[in-house]
Amino acid sequence: MDAHSLAGALRVEAEALAVAADLAPPDRDVPACPGMTVGDLLVHVGSIHRMVAEWITRGARPAGWECSPGDADLVDWYRVGAAALIAVLDPERAASPAATWCPWDGTLGFWVRRMAHETAVHRVDAQAATGSAAPLEPGLAADGVDEVLRLWLGCHQPPGAHTSGRAVTLRVPGREWTVALHEGIVDYCPRADPAAVVSGSASAVDLWLWGRVGEEHVSVEGDVAVVRALRAAVAAATG
Repeated sequence: MDAHSLAGALRVEAEALAVAADLAPPDRDVPACPGMTVGDLLVHVGSIHRMVAEWITRGARPAGWECSPGDADLVDWYRVGAAALIAVLDPERAASPAATWCPWDGTLGFWVRRMAHETAVHRVDAQAATGSAAPLEPGLAADGVDEVLRLWLGCHQPPGAHTSGRAVTLRVPGREWTVALHEGIVDYCPRADPAAVVSGSASAVDLWLWGRVGEEHVSVEGDVAVVRALRAAVAAATG
């Protein structure tokens, strides 16, 4: 997705998260995040938004990630942070240099993309707490699959995770990726004969990678153990 589309998605997803959180009591559990309540979710995402805005404006990673809303209304506090972040993430400046945690992308566009996906996944969390989570927009979700496989696994593959080197293909309408994880190396191998194929809607595959939906929401063909090992590696990489 281009920076303008991602920035638009960020605005839509940020507001949808606020609306969903406003419908649920702050002590309501978030189903996919054990131990986290809706109030905790707002503090978590609101803190990320504020810290990323600070990271960009200061040009250096902030010392801490947790912000306190104090006595402020949680939804209002979240909205203020989201608006401040969106103001900093001007898609017209996507190619401008920015401090990031990605070794190969030191541009503002990195954060436009990262925050669109971060906010979208947590929007699903907030809506799930109300009992009704809408799927991710297909284009955004497909880009999210790409981000998980290339950015998160590329930067954060944990030692010893899924190191058999056996390839897994992930397939959504119009796109597919084939990856194999070796010790410390992610092999993007589109011509490999995969040990397994995971397919489904872009939203289902992206949310499965993020642990927001179970295996029953995607189609798995081939060696299920290899697929589960890949999912475990993604879980470790994304924290």
